[in-house]
Amino acid sequence: MINAKRMLPIAVALLAAAASPAFAEEQEKEPGWWLPGEFTGTVSLNNDYIFRGISQTDHDPAIQGSINYTLETGILGTSVYGGVWGSNLDFNDDAANNNHGGHLELDWTFGFTGDILDTGVGYTLGAIYYNYPGARHGLSYDYWEFAPALTYTLFDIVTLNAGINYSPDYFAGSGAGYYPNGGVTVKIPVPDNWFALSAFGMTGHQWIEHNSRFGTDDYQDWKLGLTVGIKNITLTAAYTDTNLDKHECFAGTNLCEARALLSLGAAF
Repeated sequence: MINAKRMLPIAVALLAAAASPAFAEEQEKEPGWWLPGEFTGTVSLNNDYIFRGISQTDHDPAIQGSINYTLETGILGTSVYGGVWGSNLDFNDDAANNNHGGHLELDWTFGFTGDILDTGVGYTLGAIYYNYPGARHGLSYDYWEFAPALTYTLFDIVTLNAGINYSPDYFAGSGAGYYPNGGVTVKIPVPDNWFALSAFGMTGHQWIEHNSRFGTDDYQDWKLGLTVGIKNITLTAAYTDTNLDKHECFAGTNLCEARALLSLGAAF
């Protein structure tokens, strides 16, 4: 005769063993496993925030960060992306605007990116919405840009990039704005791969329909620098400048002058 009391523990053990693989599989799933795509982010500390050669923080430090989402479409290597990048600002415009000047910038980005077959050419078809929360509406700081760009990589060492940013109504309601730009990044070999090292250079030309509304003439800017990377940490040192004289820069300010930049960042 079968002893029910002895069989009960054995049955429980068998049921637990049968259920454990499914339970373990359920435990291995990360939160949000059901959502396709990938989230990434960055954060950095900077001695200044320079945008196209012009300081946006009156040469004071800036804390910047971003959150981005990328989803592969499975169609010819194309991915869709969206994200937001932010930084503190100081336009010295509070006194004239009842303390409703520019203190925060949020750049909302979205578009498509991918590679053109096996040519080494990559492309981006994107747009950016520059948003300045808290700034008085009449300042017309917020604006859109469309930003198509191409990249070309040689021997996994040299990457060339070129693009043009177009705004139908640029910053401060200054009319149509065009910013053709290009650059190069070169990976520098390091013995035993102790760290990643690269040099970069870029230049662009900003055309503005209504220069008096913006505050400067059309101008050229450029940047040269080095980036050192260890794991997900990067240290960047750069030199940036424009061809604007002081009297051409926002009624005689020093915001367009040459500047040494330092940035400590992390990616995750």
